[in-house]
Amino acid sequence: MSPNIIIQFISFFIYWLLQVLLFRNVALFDTAFCFIYIGFLLLLPFEISLTTLLILGFSMGLAVDIFYDTAGVHAATMVIIAFIRPSIIQFLRPSGGYEGVENPTLSKLGFNWFLLYAGIMTLIHHSILFLIQNSNFFLWISNFFVILASTLLTLFVLVITQFLFYRSR
Repeated sequence: MSPNIIIQFISFFIYWLLQVLLFRNVALFDTAFCFIYIGFLLLLPFEISLTTLLILGFSMGLAVDIFYDTAGVHAATMVIIAFIRPSIIQFLRPSGGYEGVENPTLSKLGFNWFLLYAGIMTLIHHSILFLIQNSNFFLWISNFFVILASTLLTLFVLVITQFLFYRSR
């Protein structure tokens, strides 16, 4: 096994453990929920194949679904996010490209780029997740506030983890 695969394997379990042991019970005012596990998918290398990305997204979503007792909602959402990730990365491509950058981290691509990238991906993830879970169009207004608050909380935690753990990478 190459060292990069081992690092990604460890990263998978760290994000998964953080989600199911710590952030599962975090809910601010019963409105904002933190889904830190999407950080695993967001920080995968640029060169990863779409097939591998879809498999890893499904695996992470399924691992979270098992502990949340949701019938594949997180797995479906992560597969959708994994599928659109390359398009979002291409859309946000800086003028100089991604040459010399292996992973999309805050320290490598800057605060503005990372905030926009993670914000778009988190907003899409949370929109899909909460609309599938609640599946009632008449609750759109309450869903909107939950989606917005959860996106902001998750984004805040993702940026904090970037400042704490990905500084020198």
